[in-house]
Amino acid sequence: MTAAVIPLWRPVDDEPLFVPELLHGPDAVGSALRDRIVGYLAQVAAARQAPLHTCTAFNALHFGYDLEYRGYRAEVLDPSLFVPLRPADTARPPLPVGTFVRIDRGGARELWAEVVARWGADSRVDADGWLPAALSGAPMPAPGGEPAVVSERVVLDMEAFGAPLTSTERAELHRLRRRGTLLDARGHLTDDITYPPGSPDARDDLAGYARHLLTVARPLLVGGPLGGLLTNPDDDRLLSAAVHQALATIADLLDHAAGLRRWQHYAVTQEPTAGHDRLSPAPEVLDDIVRDLSRTGPVPRHTAVWPLVAARIGEHHDPLELTGAATVIIHLNLAVADLATGAAPTGGTHLRIDDAWQAGGVWRSQRLPVPAEVLATNPLVPLGLGHHPAPDSGDTAPPAESEPAHGPLLPPADGRPEPAEKDEQAAEESDEPAGHDTGKDHFTDVTVADSLLVFTVALRESCWADGELPLPAAAHGVLADGTLLVELHHDGDVLDDADRLHHVQHTSDVLHGIAWPWTFYTGIKLTVAAARGARRLTVTTTLLDEPLPFGEEYRWDADTAMLAASLGLPAPARTTAAGDQPPNPDPDEPSPGTQGSRLRGVEQLDGLIITAVRRHGTTGAFGARRMTGPQLMAALFGPGLTDPPLLRHIIYTCERLAATGQLTREPGAGRADQPGGTGPDTFVWWPNDTARDQARRHTEQSPVQLLLRGAVREHWVPPFARRLPDGYRASDTARRTYAAWIRQTRGPDADTALPDGYTFVRGGPRGSLSDGSWLKLAADAVEGRTLP
Repeated sequence: MTAAVIPLWRPVDDEPLFVPELLHGPDAVGSALRDRIVGYLAQVAAARQAPLHTCTAFNALHFGYDLEYRGYRAEVLDPSLFVPLRPADTARPPLPVGTFVRIDRGGARELWAEVVARWGADSRVDADGWLPAALSGAPMPAPGGEPAVVSERVVLDMEAFGAPLTSTERAELHRLRRRGTLLDARGHLTDDITYPPGSPDARDDLAGYARHLLTVARPLLVGGPLGGLLTNPDDDRLLSAAVHQALATIADLLDHAAGLRRWQHYAVTQEPTAGHDRLSPAPEVLDDIVRDLSRTGPVPRHTAVWPLVAARIGEHHDPLELTGAATVIIHLNLAVADLATGAAPTGGTHLRIDDAWQAGGVWRSQRLPVPAEVLATNPLVPLGLGHHPAPDSGDTAPPAESEPAHGPLLPPADGRPEPAEKDEQAAEESDEPAGHDTGKDHFTDVTVADSLLVFTVALRESCWADGELPLPAAAHGVLADGTLLVELHHDGDVLDDADRLHHVQHTSDVLHGIAWPWTFYTGIKLTVAAARGARRLTVTTTLLDEPLPFGEEYRWDADTAMLAASLGLPAPARTTAAGDQPPNPDPDEPSPGTQGSRLRGVEQLDGLIITAVRRHGTTGAFGARRMTGPQLMAALFGPGLTDPPLLRHIIYTCERLAATGQLTREPGAGRADQPGGTGPDTFVWWPNDTARDQARRHTEQSPVQLLLRGAVREHWVPPFARRLPDGYRASDTARRTYAAWIRQTRGPDADTALPDGYTFVRGGPRGSLSDGSWLKLAADAVEGRTLP
C-alpha cells in the first residue's frame, strides 16, 4: 500500500494512531497497521517543510500532526507546558530534536515552534570545512563529572502549529531575526549550551529527547496517548521503558518505509516535493561540494558539510534560512552517501561519514589502501575515527598524557631496557650504513612467557629475495618440528590466500619457503607470534599514520635506515621522541610468565589480539566482533593446540584490554554471537565508542518488553480530546472528566478548561468509539440539533 491510498488521519476526529503495538516492538505491528502508520508519516514528511526525524515522527503520532491544519493543535497541547525561550535569557537548556518551544518577548504575541534539526557548531570548524581530526566523533560533552559547554545550531519549525504564519507572526519572526538577540539572521538558535554532569551525549537526539519527555515534558507525555495506554503511568521505570520502546519502534518503521530515504534519524521523500525542490543543491553546486568532501592527502582528511554549503549561498536567496537548512543538509548528505556507497567512482579515495552531528556532518576521505576493517564497515555508519582512530586506520589519536606518543614499549624478556643508542653504536662499528643488509638481524621486543614467543624484526633484502624469516635464539625449542603454516596479515591490504598462507620449513634460526608479497619491502617491520608446539605462526605489519619519506608506496612501519640503504639513499636523520624510549623497568613488577602477570597478561599480545578479533571475530550488532579465548588461541596459533598456560596468557591479556576499554567482556557467553549462557567469556571489539554505547543501551533495553508485558492496555483507545461536529458542545460530564484527567496528568495548577469546539472522550476498547455513540456521552446538542 502506498502513501497515496492511505486514508487521511485526522488526529482530533479519528481514533489515535499511537497504539499499544508501538510499545511492543516492530514485530508486533501487523502489516495493515504498519501501512497506516507508515503511510501517515510519509504524508507528514511530504507536507512539512523540514525532514521528518524519528523524534518529530513520535510527536506526529503521539501529539497529532493535523495534515489538513498543517500543524499541531496548540489548544489541545497547552503551550504553557512548552520550553520557554526569552531574548533576555542568558542561557538556555539543551533542546533535542522534537522539543516544543515557546518564544516569549514579554507581552508580544508568542511564537510556538518545534525543534526539527540540530547540529554542532564548533568554532574550530573552518570556513572551508576543515576541522581538527580529533573533533570528528568527539563525545559532546566529554565523559566525566564536570559540566561541559557545547556549541550548537538548532533549527526551529515556526509553522509547526499551523501554516502559513499570520502576518503578525511573520512580523514577530522578522523582528527577532533582525535584532539577533535570540535567533540569528537565518532564524536559528546558535548558542553555547551547558550540559550538566550525567547528561546524554549531545549527538544522541533520541536519548536526549527521551530524557526531555520523562522530565521537563512529562505532563505533556502522560497527558497524551502513551499515558492512557499504561496501567500505571506514574511508574517511572515503566514510563521510561515505554518511551524508549516507542522511539525504537518508530525508528524501525521509518527505516523500512517505502517512499522515504533515511539519513541517520532523518527521513525525506524519495523525490523533493513542492517547495523542497528549490532547497536542493543545484547539480553544479553539489558536484563542487562533493569534490571538496572527497579531497585527500597523505593522511585522512575530515571535512564538514555546513561551511561548504554556507560558502556557496547566492545573493538573492539563502536556502539555509529557517527549516530550509535541514532540508539542504539532509539532501546533500544523501547525495554524498550515494557516492560513498558506490553510485559513482571515487577515484582511488575511500569516502565515509565520520561524524553525523558536528557541523551538519563530517566526511572522512582517505587514499587507498585503507585497513580492511574500515573498508568492510558500512561507510554510512559514523565511526568517529578522527577522535577514536581504529588501529592502523591512518588517523592520529588525540595526545594522551598517560602514554607515550607511539604507545608503550616493552622491556626485553630479562626486564632490562635496551639502550636507545644500541643500533647507532652497531652502525658506527660497522663499515656499512645503519640497517644495511649485513646479515645481522636486530630483533626487538622479544618476549618469552611460558610457551609463548613474540618478537619484532625488520625484513632484510636477502630474506625477501630468498623467502626467509629470521628467528631469534629464543625460538629454539619453541617451534614444532616439520612443516609449519605462516599466516601473513598486511594492514591496509586484503591478501588473498596465495599471499596470506605459506607452508614453511625451519632450522634453528630461520624459516624457509615464504613467498613474500610484493607489498612487503626491505626494512618493513614484522611482529611475529608463535606458541610452543603450535604449527601456525602469525606475522603482522602495522600501517603508519602517514607514508615514509621515501614515497607513498612505503606506508608500513619499517627500519628506515635499512630501507634507505636498500634504495641507495642516505639514512634519514634519527629523531628521538619521548615515546621512542622504553620505560624504566619497575623492579617490583614481575616479569612476563610469573604469577603476578595474571593482572596484565603479555603486553606484546595486545595488538595481535585486537587484530585477530577484528579479522576473525563473529560479526554482531553495531559492527562488533566477538571471540572467546580458545577461539583466539586457534586463530593465532592454529586449531587443535592444547596449552593451558598459553590460553591463560591470552585470557589475562584480554581481561586487561577490557579493563582499559579496548575490548569489552561478556561473562559466560557460550556462543560468540550471542551474549549470555554458560560457556567461556567472550571478548568484544567495537568499531567506536558510539557503537559500544548503542550496544550497551540495547542490552539495557532488552528486558523492556518483559517489563511492559502486562502493563500496557491491549486493544485500548486512550482518553483524548475530540473535535465536535458543528452544532454540538461538550457536556458537563465531559468537562468534569476532562478537568479531573488534566489535574491527574498535568498537575493541580494546569488549565482545566476544555477548549471550545472540543469534547473529552474516555478511553475504551478499540473500535468502540468510531460509531458516533461517544456523542451521547460527551456532548450536548445545541441550536435545535438532536442527538443520534
